[in-house]
Amino acid sequence: MKQIRQAIVCAVTLVLSSIYTLVTYPLYVCRNLGYHLRSPSVLLYALIFFILDRYSKLLVINNSHQLPVKVIEDFFTLTYVKNPGVAFGWFPDWRLPPIMMALTMILIIGYYSLKLPEEERLTRWSLALLVGGAIGNLYDRILYGFVVDFFLFHIGPFDFPVFNIADIAIDLGVFMLFVDIFFLTSDEDEEDNSEGLAPTSA
Repeated sequence: MKQIRQAIVCAVTLVLSSIYTLVTYPLYVCRNLGYHLRSPSVLLYALIFFILDRYSKLLVINNSHQLPVKVIEDFFTLTYVKNPGVAFGWFPDWRLPPIMMALTMILIIGYYSLKLPEEERLTRWSLALLVGGAIGNLYDRILYGFVVDFFLFHIGPFDFPVFNIADIAIDLGVFMLFVDIFFLTSDEDEEDNSEGLAPTSA
């Protein structure tokens, strides 16, 4: 009986804390909207990207009986593909590893984002894209056992692997992070070094 009471107390505490977070966090965001727009909150924008991805997939699933649709003849088709593998349908027999990798990436990036300085805006955007895309595909794997893909491009006889909005977010996030690390960061370091070597007046 004591264990049951403890379990009930824990459950009630969890529910109340969740409700409190759901109610107060949007209010906090609204009060500090200017800050969030100037210095993007990784988790907030990741949630927005996840919602966009989820909405697009629900549209595809609910209208799957009308697909495929050739949007641009011999170039772009909207379709409905159940992808049990990882990116672009690779390793279709994998089930648990993609879920574990996605969870690990989300936790690491989420923790790292909390320590980012305010001026690292491009890094914040790239991490938000990565987390939002990862959560979008992770949600599919847990809910369906596969990822919903629907964008199909053709270039001549070649069909590009089918992908979704979450894949776009992940690829764009990786690209932005690459640019930030290998190009912008080095430029900032050079500016800092030049300022440090600037002669001082007596």
